[in-house]
This record gives sequence, structure tokens and C-alpha cells, in this order.
Amino acid sequence: ITMRNIATVLSLATLLLLQTVLLVVDSLTVLPAAHRGQQCTHLLSNRRAFIANTLLTTSAALLQPSPTFAAEEEDEPTTNTGRNGKPFAPLDALLPATRLKLWVGEIYMLSKDLSNQNDRQQQIIILQQMNNQLSNAPKLFQGETMTKRTNTPTAQLTTSISSANKDQYQMNRNGLNVGDKVIAMWNQADVERQWGMLQYAESKREEGNEMRAAFNFYARQLSFADEYVLTAPKDKRKEMIRNDALPSITAVIASDLDRRDLYRNQFLTAIDDAVAEVAYQVRLKQPEEVDVTDVVTLVNEAHEACENWFSLIPSQDVEEAVAAVMLKDAK
Repeated sequence: ITMRNIATVLSLATLLLLQTVLLVVDSLTVLPAAHRGQQCTHLLSNRRAFIANTLLTTSAALLQPSPTFAAEEEDEPTTNTGRNGKPFAPLDALLPATRLKLWVGEIYMLSKDLSNQNDRQQQIIILQQMNNQLSNAPKLFQGETMTKRTNTPTAQLTTSISSANKDQYQMNRNGLNVGDKVIAMWNQADVERQWGMLQYAESKREEGNEMRAAFNFYARQLSFADEYVLTAPKDKRKEMIRNDALPSITAVIASDLDRRDLYRNQFLTAIDDAVAEVAYQVRLKQPEEVDVTDVVTLVNEAHEACENWFSLIPSQDVEEAVAAVMLKDAK
């Protein structure tokens, strides 16, 4: 039950109480025949006005705007959290992905040099440097413990979804009849089975791709607050609040994780293509055959996807992770 629903119920109850009291006053006020007229009508009107004003004043004191939905009248977001509202994880969880970020940054700088170079021989030299970099990716996990999601097919049936999702399913079943509750429980069981299958498949993909594992290593350790920042335009926020259409916490978390997975996949696709393209250009025998257009494009795409992924992380955490990695490399 949201605070807005509670306020609505209180408001309706107050109005019903007001109407009932006024009806009682009308029914209990018996006027002598000799006094029926303008003077008694005036007295009755004053009495009703006094009662009405008293009830309305009391209800106004009870129904002050709540911080939960005060944003309907103001420009502020509905709620706020620490670290600019962004989820976060321990510093160690970010170190493998940070090593990948620094490595991609070096390749990106070579790509910029390549795009600014018109001499074919110089382009070939830069391509060879890029090929060496791409062929010798750094060891991303250096002491960080990469726990496995699951490594057996039986986990497809036993791996459980988060407690937050279970709580959301429980809330969704409230108010359903017995038949619908049974169907909802079967649907939940199917969702948990599919979740287990996804976890098992992802664990297999991580085994053969350390870059993928570095992104997932951080995402698996994220901590989410029990509130979120609504960044929709003011008019849209008002409409969502009035219609009680704000997304649930679990929906917000799922959307956040989906964005991270999207940027991760974009990076992995672009960097794989860049590795293949650079290797192809380096193998060309004649300098005039070299074309660096696709190389520059693919490296730019990989760099942009990586930066987009890191943009979802608090900037202070990124700075601390970069400093920690560079300090360790300097030793």
C-alpha cells in the first residue's frame, strides 16, 4: 500500500464523515413552528458551517503532503540515494574491469593516432602496435576471487532468484483467488527455472572470456538501495505519481542490470571485431591495400561501450579503482 493510496483513503473517509455529520445535524435539529423562518435558517446555516469548517481544518492537518509523493508539486525527484543515486559494489569488485578499461584506453589512443595519420608506412607501424596490444590483453584477475555462479546442469532447476523478486511475486499474488494464486505460483516456478538456465549458460560463457567475467564480477556484487531517483520530466513524473504508476524496485533493478549487460555485449562484439580487423590489415602485403577506416570505427565503438558501462558507476569509485590499479602496476 503506497502513501498516496493511504492519503486517498483518509481523504474519502473524511468527506464521508463530514457528509454523515451534516445529515445527522439536519435530522436532529427540530425547530418549533413559531421559530421556523429566516432567523432559524440562519442559525442552522451557522451551525453547519461551524461543523464543516472544524472537520475540514482537522482533515487538512492530517493530510499534509507526504515526502513520498511531494514531488508531484515540486521539481525534485521522488527519492534520492547516496553516491548520486547509483548502485555500488566493493572496490575489489571493480579492479578487473578497471584493468580492462585502462587497456582499452591505450588502444583507443593508438586508434586516434591512426586516424590522424595519412602516411601508409606510419599507419602500418601503428597497426602493428595495436595488433600487439590486442593480442596481449592483460591478466584481469590478479588476486580477486571470481566465484562461480554455478557449474552443474542441475543448477538450472535449483538456482534461486533474488529475495527481492520473491517478495515482489508475493505482493503480486495478494488479492488473487485460489485458482489464480496457483497459476501465479506455477509461473513463478517457471521464471526461477529459466533464471537458473540463464545463470548456468552465463557461467559457461565466462569460463572462456575473461573480459566478460570482469564485467559480470562487478555486476554480481552490486548493492541497490530500497529507493530510486525518478529522472522523468516533471509532467511525466506528475502523471506517474497521480496514476500510481511508479515502477517497482525490482523493475528498476532489472532495468539497470539490463543496461549494464547491453553495454557489456556491445563492447565484447566491437573488441572481437577490432581484433579480427587489425589482424587482417597487418597481414596485407601491399601498403596501398591498407584501409584503417573499419579499425578506427570498431575501436571507437568498443571504447564508447566501455565508457558507457563505467558511466553507471559512481565516479568516486572509478577514480579509486584506477588509482589502485595504477599503484599496483607501479610496484
